[in-house]
Amino acid sequence: MRHKINRQFTVIALFSVAVTTIVMTAVFYAQLKKQVFSDLAVVANLLIDEDSCERKIDNLRITLIDADGKVLFDSTVDGQLLANHLNRPEIVEAISSGTGMGIRKSDTLSESVFYYAKKLDNGQILRVGREAHSVVAVLLSALPMVLTMAMLLAAICLMVSHYLTSAIVKPIDEMAGDMEHIDEAKSYPELIPFTRKIRLQHEEILSAANIRQEFTANVSHELKTPLAAISGYAELIEAGLVDEKEIKRISGEIRKSAARLLALINDIIKLSQLDAGNAKDVLDVVNLAEIAKESVEMLSFGAAKSGVTVMYEGDDRADVHIGKELAQELTYNLIENAIRYNKPNGKVTVKVQKEGTQIIFSVEDTGIGIPLEHQERIFERFYRVDKSRSKELGGTGLGLAIVKHICNLTDADVNLMSKPGIGTKIVIVWCRGNANFGVLDTV
Repeated sequence: MRHKINRQFTVIALFSVAVTTIVMTAVFYAQLKKQVFSDLAVVANLLIDEDSCERKIDNLRITLIDADGKVLFDSTVDGQLLANHLNRPEIVEAISSGTGMGIRKSDTLSESVFYYAKKLDNGQILRVGREAHSVVAVLLSALPMVLTMAMLLAAICLMVSHYLTSAIVKPIDEMAGDMEHIDEAKSYPELIPFTRKIRLQHEEILSAANIRQEFTANVSHELKTPLAAISGYAELIEAGLVDEKEIKRISGEIRKSAARLLALINDIIKLSQLDAGNAKDVLDVVNLAEIAKESVEMLSFGAAKSGVTVMYEGDDRADVHIGKELAQELTYNLIENAIRYNKPNGKVTVKVQKEGTQIIFSVEDTGIGIPLEHQERIFERFYRVDKSRSKELGGTGLGLAIVKHICNLTDADVNLMSKPGIGTKIVIVWCRGNANFGVLDTV
């Protein structure tokens, strides 16, 4: 950008100098021409005052012409040899207005001549001429000075262009060199929205990098536990250190660890797909009520074993632009969480309702609840309120993170209401032009 601005400034500067030189030359020539005619007028008036019209003066052509155009005297050639001058432009103008001026090529001298003609009281015309080459010679004598000034001006313009380029680019260079400490007061007002956007994007990139780094560390840690368990049990069996009575129990532990490992991998894959935005390509309108009922039926049997009752209430049809797979993922995760963190003889109520242009999906439980200080973070990946209890219950720590991603992807509001020992209610609302995430602290 610096070179482009400098180049443009240079072109403008040189163009300006060239135009200025041409204009100055034209103005100088116009002034010189005016001065030549003024000098010729002075000479003509002196000759008239001295009554010496028929005389010779160096570098001047003096001609006296009769009223009928006949040349009476010419200081350059024999007047008798000259043709009638009545039709000469300067003579015609002098006869009509008293004085006449013109620049034209002389038939006699075969070169351009400045002419000034004045009508005398006796009707005769006195004409004084000066050859143009003498005027051009004056102009050419001034040309070296004009060109020198032009070159000096061009050099100054180039230096100013370089300085202005540096001055213009300096705030941008400083901004690029230190994105975290941009001083808006030193920047251009037009660049302030741009700098704010860049800073915001810079912060978002850093935040995303930190989240990715933390996620990678968490994934490694979460995968390490079941893998270590599987590896340890396999070594015991391989070394023959396990009684036949213990094989069944250890096989069960290996199966649980493998199932946990598989669940983690599946959730990580789902999150990666949601992060990449690939799911947005397959969004279509589905009946959320029907999918919620299917998830309730699917999880009711396992919930009953834990002494938890799952019920569905609400409308039979509620169309949402979410896609079947994401709808299943959303409803299943929330209902499963409500069952997992419930209490014996607890209850889970699943509702899908239509209210005007809104579709409201809610899952309410009578479980252990979430302390207020944890409510802001439960949708983060691998975040657990009680880590030991979560692992004991088989959670991956990614279910609510997947729910949050699906809501962001489908422009839904998420509201959490929870009190420890009373229960938790999560409400998701779809409506036109709405895409934010909020947390409430009361049931």
